[in-house]
Amino acid sequence: MTSSPDALSIPAPQSVQWQPIPAADGDALARARRETMNIVQWLARIANSYVNAPQDERILLRYLPREPALTTMEFEGNKSLQLRLPTLEMQFLDNGRPVPHIFNPEEHSPAEAEAWLLVELLHRNMGRERFSKKLPYKVPNLLYGDAEDYSPESCKTGLRQLAAWLQNAAAAFAAAGDAGTVICSPQTLDLIGAQGCFSLGDASGEPYFYMDRPGKRSMLKASQFIAERDPLAIIVAFLNAPAG
Repeated sequence: MTSSPDALSIPAPQSVQWQPIPAADGDALARARRETMNIVQWLARIANSYVNAPQDERILLRYLPREPALTTMEFEGNKSLQLRLPTLEMQFLDNGRPVPHIFNPEEHSPAEAEAWLLVELLHRNMGRERFSKKLPYKVPNLLYGDAEDYSPESCKTGLRQLAAWLQNAAAAFAAAGDAGTVICSPQTLDLIGAQGCFSLGDASGEPYFYMDRPGKRSMLKASQFIAERDPLAIIVAFLNAPAG
């Protein structure tokens, strides 16, 4: 990722406080991450089709910890598409305000999600011919068509965990002095701040904070701070550590 929050002309988030991570079974977060990855690609497709920005920036999402939600950059003047957490409901915004017609993905297929998007685009007099499902990257194991439905309800405990992790990551960035916008890569669901990044981990891993420097990635895994009395202080020290 070459972009930074400074490259996006979007408002900075308000700070939030560290909160306990809800308890869940071992693979709950991984299942929730897969479900979120599938549905968040609709935001990436809309952004890739309509946002007027360089390709490596147009797909980047704003993370709004107070909602909490993920939102595309604005397109067609004042429109955006939002994904709410932890429900994974989608809704269009006009001038930052939610409009009617929420899409709840529970027991709906990718084909039904696409149909909903196309109807919403028609209602907003946006050229449906510009919409493309093509993504500028590959995501393994995405759902397509009518073969299988989404089911946030089946992993709602993990989704609450996922939402808490993202809010805590945003809190850590703010506590470390990051006054910029927290953005999210839909390709990985990583949060990107000015001083560091946060990953929910892969299918078998644990969440972690990281910083990429020339030839080196520094990591702080959840197991290194989650049981401590003040995990936020440990993360802030990591994010503010001098290069070297």
